[in-house]
Amino acid sequence: MNIKLDKIKHPWYDPREDVDDKYIEELAESIKKDGLLNPIIVKSTEDGMYEIIAGGHRLRAVKKLEWTEIEAKLMDIEESEASILAIKTNILQKNLTDIEEGKAIKRIIEKFSYTQSEIADKLGKSPSWVSNRLALILNVSQSVQNALKEEKISTSHAVLLSKLSKRDQDNFLKYIISKKLNINDARDALKKYENKTIYTIGYQGKDLDTFIEILKDNKIDLLIDIRESGKSTRKPVFNSEILKREFSKTNIEYIHKQKLGVIYESRVPYIKGYISHDCFKGWYEWHLDDIDFNIEEFVNFLKNNGTCCLMCMEEFSKPKKQQKYYCHRDFLVEKILNFKSEDPLYSFDERIDL
Repeated sequence: MNIKLDKIKHPWYDPREDVDDKYIEELAESIKKDGLLNPIIVKSTEDGMYEIIAGGHRLRAVKKLEWTEIEAKLMDIEESEASILAIKTNILQKNLTDIEEGKAIKRIIEKFSYTQSEIADKLGKSPSWVSNRLALILNVSQSVQNALKEEKISTSHAVLLSKLSKRDQDNFLKYIISKKLNINDARDALKKYENKTIYTIGYQGKDLDTFIEILKDNKIDLLIDIRESGKSTRKPVFNSEILKREFSKTNIEYIHKQKLGVIYESRVPYIKGYISHDCFKGWYEWHLDDIDFNIEEFVNFLKNNGTCCLMCMEEFSKPKKQQKYYCHRDFLVEKILNFKSEDPLYSFDERIDL
């Protein structure tokens, strides 16, 4: 059947937002030369009008040719079915951007209260495909949407970015684009970017089982022992050789960086109050210089080994309760947090003392 053009309207479920004017001109020339090869698909409405389900480009092209009517296939279907078919036909023809698909799916879900699984089944797609499309419009910033539309990043990049806060999305987006990261490299870089917290822990006041459970609960990947001596006379279960054996039974790696520790002759006078806090901290700064400690290399090491935790004996890193003195791990964490790399992947923003 032929329908007058002024009787056809674009419905709310029309998934297309952007129209390629150049493509419309080319299509109009093709139709002018060869005629309309396939009718558009429409459904009737109660007001005597018709809503276009498929063929929006063709409709625009014949309007450009100043036709007054167009051949159409009339379908007797419910609005919910029409909305699904409108997306489905455009997906099959690859006429939509991923963001357009996401927005169209969102409108249909809100209109008809479909679950993601239900609409995935109706579209013949997987639930993860639907979830990814929705993430592009529900969870990503406008900058990410624009970059995707401009083909500066892929859909996979955008879905990856959707896991971040809007602020972090924009920062990490710039990094992806500037470094021209493929999706696999972007995933690896994101792990470092998200790894912004350095943890510390002391074993004083804890038994070994509790100690290990605390680390597991906080998803620690690497425990770094920064005691000068790997032996504990009061708690031999925390000797480095025993810790190495016990942690080999877990998913947490254990290493002992003895050089980052404090020698007995410096630590004990400080604990007993014979030397001041400033003096003790100054000695530790000198000690790090003496061993040629490179903060940049250490931060890179931390970033490349997952979630890391610095370990020493003292229960607290700062004076608290009965503990009247600082642990040197507090000084080391301070250096880590103060180090700011030009590369946004290699900086820490916060500390957590377990």
